[in-house]
Amino acid sequence: MKVGIAYSTLDDSRQAGRMAAEEAVKSSGEPALTLLFTTDAYDQEAVYEAVKEVIGASKMAGFCAGGLITAEGVFRQGVGVCTLSGDELRVATSLQTGLSTGPRDAGRRAGEELLASGLDQGTVFVLPDGFAANISEVVRGLYNSMGPDFKYVGGGAGDNLRFFKTYQCTEAGLTSDALAVALLDGVTVQAGIGHGWQPTGDPLVTTAAKGKRVFEIDGRPAFDVYSERLGGIPVDKFAEYGMRYPLGIPDISGNYLIRDPLAVNDDGSIDFVTEVPRNAVVSIMEGGVADLIETARSVAQAAAGEVAEPQFALLFDCISRCLLMDEEFEKELKAIREAVGMEVPILGSLTFGEVGSYADVPLFHNKTTVIAVGGNKKL
Repeated sequence: MKVGIAYSTLDDSRQAGRMAAEEAVKSSGEPALTLLFTTDAYDQEAVYEAVKEVIGASKMAGFCAGGLITAEGVFRQGVGVCTLSGDELRVATSLQTGLSTGPRDAGRRAGEELLASGLDQGTVFVLPDGFAANISEVVRGLYNSMGPDFKYVGGGAGDNLRFFKTYQCTEAGLTSDALAVALLDGVTVQAGIGHGWQPTGDPLVTTAAKGKRVFEIDGRPAFDVYSERLGGIPVDKFAEYGMRYPLGIPDISGNYLIRDPLAVNDDGSIDFVTEVPRNAVVSIMEGGVADLIETARSVAQAAAGEVAEPQFALLFDCISRCLLMDEEFEKELKAIREAVGMEVPILGSLTFGEVGSYADVPLFHNKTTVIAVGGNKKL
């Protein structure tokens, strides 16, 4: 396998796409799979067409996100391209629309199309529209179709917090409100996942919730309970506190699935980035920047530790972690690169939710770091 990773921050959409793709292909040769990460500053169609002109018949999967992660740091404007080539690589892709109206069905259709390729193992890169109604349902549909014989990693497409429109693509086309997936076999990919948040206070119960909205916690308006637990906070400070104190839903192994608060409604209900189940046991979580950075380091070490010769790393890191850490987010990226190997090429995005698993079943996470390291497996 040969790998090419490159990026461009040029203003011109076609030039940025072409430059990033050409530099990546110089290292990899003609690719079997191309992963494309862009930001919303560009004409997405122009970037897409420019990259396709360079990569030829390569399979492709990509999305627009809130920021581009590179070895040199984070860019709010940029085009990143990862190309993988080699006779041993086998690739299948799928692009499914209609996430907002039928999320589980879109995931199911994507899984069925990947399986129809004849591949029965490998890593599925999952790139859904992060603005869609219920990405957790997308992931469920995909997993229910494909099962536990595959690894699942990825993140939600987004923008620079305008919450307007974002894009997903494969070699079949570029669209929105969609799911782009790529199944890669022939190379070992090890994934790590973690967040660094810890529960504080006694557990609570979401006694009334539907989709992304929690109406009541412990039988009372959700914001009243949330505010009291934090010593009493005004509604106009909710965004600040919500970023620092998400909810966590525990699993039987003691891991917490993070749910990011987004807004308070007039009736005291709270909207979250993605679904929170009714009657779920939850905790308000807290975490210092040092804890988040150290967790990212351990996540990267866990992924790289199973790969004898890492050849590339792909990072899906929640945009809210970057906003919370501000300038210290660079320390998280440095910790990840040191753990993987400073010489290993890396590319990633600031995502609107992350896809990964602590065990076998993939879930849709918030405020979490997911990293995939590819190369030769340790004997």
